[in-house]
Formats: sequence, structure tokens, C-alpha cells
Amino acid sequence: MRRLILLPIIAGLILAAGAHAKVDLTTLPDRESVQLTIYNSADLTLVREARPLTLKQGPNKLQFSWENTLIDPTSLEMLPQAHADTIDIAALVYPPRVRNLGLWTIQSARAGNVPVEISYFT
Repeated sequence: MRRLILLPIIAGLILAAGAHAKVDLTTLPDRESVQLTIYNSADLTLVREARPLTLKQGPNKLQFSWENTLIDPTSLEMLPQAHADTIDIAALVYPPRVRNLGLWTIQSARAGNVPVEISYFT
């Protein structure tokens, strides 16, 4: 009898633990504009993209991924174009065993739309 009672309790605890593992993740919206600077002598192109982000107050996770483009992941940079004093780009990490993907952690003291510039070398 005790086993029959403990089984649903254990199952409930396991499911509850999985619910806490949920991560809010935002993907980047479409870019508003792109500026290219081509360095022929170095065979490099600097790409600057303007994108609007909608941030919530507190921590935000943002995913940036690419395919069929030779982006140098060490050159990825994000700069807020407004409210820079209330937005902290805390970290950019590259998950293991996943190619062509970066995850930014952004700490925001305000909620709302923020224009950002994302730049990288190809």
C-alpha cells in the first residue's frame, strides 16, 4: 500500500523538477538594416546589423545562430544603441557540441524595446 502512495508522489516530484528547468529564450528579430565594410587586403568583411530587441526587466537570454556563413564567432559583439546605462551584456557563450550558435545573457534594468547593433567578421 505504501508503495502505491509513494509512486505518484515521486512521479510528481520528478515532473516538478523538470518544470523548474525551463529557460526563457528569445531569438533575434529580423534586422532593420545592414552595413558592410569590406577589407580586400585581409579578405574580411565587417557586418553591422541593426535590430530591435524587446527585453524584460531582469535577465534575458538571446540566441544568435547562423548557417552557410563563415562568421568568426570570436568577433561577435552586441551594443545597445539606447538605454546603455541600464543594459548590461553580461556574457556570450557557445554551447558545447552545437555549431554556429551563440547565447547572450543580457541584464536589463528596464522592460521594453531597445535598438541594438550586432557586429561580426565574415
